Amino acid sequence: MNVSTSLNIFYAPDVCVPDSVRRCAVAGFVSLDMNYWDHQKQMLQSSPQEEEAWAREIRASADNHGVRITQMHGPVHGSTFSNLAHGMTLESFEKLLERSLRSAAILGVPWVVLHPTNVTRVEGESFQEALEYNVNFYRKIIPVLEQTGVGIALENMIGQRGTRITHFALPEELVELIDTLNHPLVGACWDTGHGHITSLDQAASISTLGSRLKTTHIQDNDGTNDQHLLPYQGTIPWNEVVQTLKRIGYTGDFTYETHNSIRTLPDGIRDAGLKYALDLGNYVISL
Repeated sequence: MNVSTSLNIFYAPDVCVPDSVRRCAVAGFVSLDMNYWDHQKQMLQSSPQEEEAWAREIRASADNHGVRITQMHGPVHGSTFSNLAHGMTLESFEKLLERSLRSAAILGVPWVVLHPTNVTRVEGESFQEALEYNVNFYRKIIPVLEQTGVGIALENMIGQRGTRITHFALPEELVELIDTLNHPLVGACWDTGHGHITSLDQAASISTLGSRLKTTHIQDNDGTNDQHLLPYQGTIPWNEVVQTLKRIGYTGDFTYETHNSIRTLPDGIRDAGLKYALDLGNYVISL
């Protein structure tokens, strides 16, 4: 298990992705996570050919600096399937999703993290309604997964928001979705911060996912907000997380999604922050 970091530790407009890759490699990271969501608006305004050239430039930087991009946060449709970001339609999102998977293949990414969510914002939407919709939606992209060899890891969401229940926050719900899709290129991503806000037991949740777990989003918080902090800056019990990952035989990376601990720093000290984050992560995974 390597300590990895999402490239969203840099503000996308300020530092180009190939240079972000270089700086992470200099800090000592050998595995990285590509955050496609940071560039989603740009990709919606780009042609497929422009996106392919962009992906190849990033891959060349990774190869030149001896690092691998071992997972990617894919495009995000929105807070629900009926509340789409960036003025997208479901059709345009599906096309973007397919393009992102082909870009992931160029980058050498084995797993792309995606969000299963509610269909609408309407209170009272049943889990079965959401399950059926998500199964039908993600089943449509399985041919692209098989063509590219890229898998998708469905992420646990944050639980109840106000009076509206958010589906797929519980590990048991993720398991039902993944097992219904029943394909070797469909697995799970466990976001420790989301689980903490939802007041879930980290060890029990990770154990429930078991061999389905392919990727992680490692972040800390105080249990109230999605703060995206480094370990020990919040209240997650990291010994339980790491011991459980080892016990289930997890083979992916310990992948930071901790941008609020790094990219808020002045750029002149950010590289030192990256080195500290790597040292800290190596300490955590040694527990």
